[in-house]
Amino acid sequence: MKKTLVITLTLIFALSLTMGAAAEEITVWGWGVYPDTLEKMADQYQEDHPDATINVELIGWSDMVPRLQAAMSAGTGGPDLATVTLGTHIASFAELGGLTDLSEYVDPISDQFTNAAYAGSRYKDTTYGIPADIGPYTMFYRTDIFEEAGVDPESIKTWEDYIAAGKTIMEETGSHMLPWPTTHYELGNWNFEPALRAAGGNFFDQQGNPIVNKLSINYKVIEVMQKITDSGIGLEATPWTTPWNAAIQNGDVATVLAGGWFIGNITEIAPETSGNWRVMQAPNFTAEAAGSMGGTAMVVPSTSDNVELAVDFAKYVLATKEGTKFLFQDAGVMPAYKPVYETEAFSKEIEFFGGQKVWQKLAEISKKELATWNATPYSTQVFGNEGAPINLQLTRILTDRVELNKGLDKAQEAVVDLME
Repeated sequence: MKKTLVITLTLIFALSLTMGAAAEEITVWGWGVYPDTLEKMADQYQEDHPDATINVELIGWSDMVPRLQAAMSAGTGGPDLATVTLGTHIASFAELGGLTDLSEYVDPISDQFTNAAYAGSRYKDTTYGIPADIGPYTMFYRTDIFEEAGVDPESIKTWEDYIAAGKTIMEETGSHMLPWPTTHYELGNWNFEPALRAAGGNFFDQQGNPIVNKLSINYKVIEVMQKITDSGIGLEATPWTTPWNAAIQNGDVATVLAGGWFIGNITEIAPETSGNWRVMQAPNFTAEAAGSMGGTAMVVPSTSDNVELAVDFAKYVLATKEGTKFLFQDAGVMPAYKPVYETEAFSKEIEFFGGQKVWQKLAEISKKELATWNATPYSTQVFGNEGAPINLQLTRILTDRVELNKGLDKAQEAVVDLME
């Protein structure tokens, strides 16, 4: 009887150990260059955590939002970890109740991320995202075109400087200064919003009320855009199209204004131009402040059954020097995690950019990024998409010569109507 009892207890104890060591599994949704990098990092993580399984799936940028919304509505079928845009996506999903509160995991290490990235990971004083990459607003420029025109890029600090340099470059080389799709909503995404952020402008106040026509700086930024349009230094080419790629490849444009993440794209778009590009802070009304364009965070949908593993893997990728070093080296994106800026890898000279220490330059710009942008659940509806009211009025102002005051009044009215 005793022998039987001992054997039984031994089996129960062994079974309990097996159950306690049950393998954990999460699914991660990523877009763009992230999935390949995340898969490699998942392999590394699993080597140190053999009981964990990390499944990485590629979700197209345009598919991420509707698929997450569908999963949140259904209460099932979503990932445990997903890549979303800082600010706008976080505000939208948090308002739906679809995100896990990550304050206890992120707030104690918030000082390790850039101010703008941390601010973009929060909504209504709650942290929902772990900052991933950032998009300090950057001027990518062709040194060969600038040299031919006799223009010193370091002389460009303000928008007035930029426009004057663009006129000289056009006169001396025939190249336009930048892609400038005046009739496409992407003009707002690539040029208006980042410039507005750099200048301290906003579409909403901190309480989420629309203030499109209530800030003088909003008018001032559009006046600059009107000057660029009227000067003729912009080339009609829409981002991510074949003509746009060709303009970058062929030297039809001397600069591209984009988020720092564009490093990972331009090397693929125009590899034959290697050595001719450099980066510097995009123009602004003052060189003491910088804007941001895009950037992402990783979030844990509220449907996840394995929050701890999801957060631990995300922090491994996004909040360690080893993880973020691999992130910027493999994916070519600018990490939000500041400690990696002090590593030797971050001072590496990049051949494509003529030996410039590009990552250090982006780190310098990111320190000036303003963290004053107020994202709301309505942000993506009122701006940044085809047919969005602010984009529509911007086009009317720049191309149809609608008076600035009337255009912004119309935009304000449309946003108020949309929110009612």
